[in-house]
Amino acid sequence: MEDVEKRPSAQLDNHHGTASVYVPCVPRGVRAGTASESYALVAEARAIGDTRSTETSLRQAVTDFAYQLSKHAYELGDCRQPRTFPAELPRYQAHRA
Repeated sequence: MEDVEKRPSAQLDNHHGTASVYVPCVPRGVRAGTASESYALVAEARAIGDTRSTETSLRQAVTDFAYQLSKHAYELGDCRQPRTFPAELPRYQAHRA
């Protein structure tokens, strides 16, 4: 069984340009110790088609969007454990050739 105190996490699939944010969330009324599965909110976002953004700024924008979506869903999700989200995720560093 997954620990309900696990921290939110974000990841970026560079191959598909998809950002995912995972936030553990056990709904009220469900006892975490007796749950038959893990509960979490997962938000995914990606840009489709051509964009004017650079690779790093696009990656950051897509990840930030998924993060804001996760924070909002967590507030609406009535999760058992209140959680404080950081104002923003760490910034991606530009790749240098």
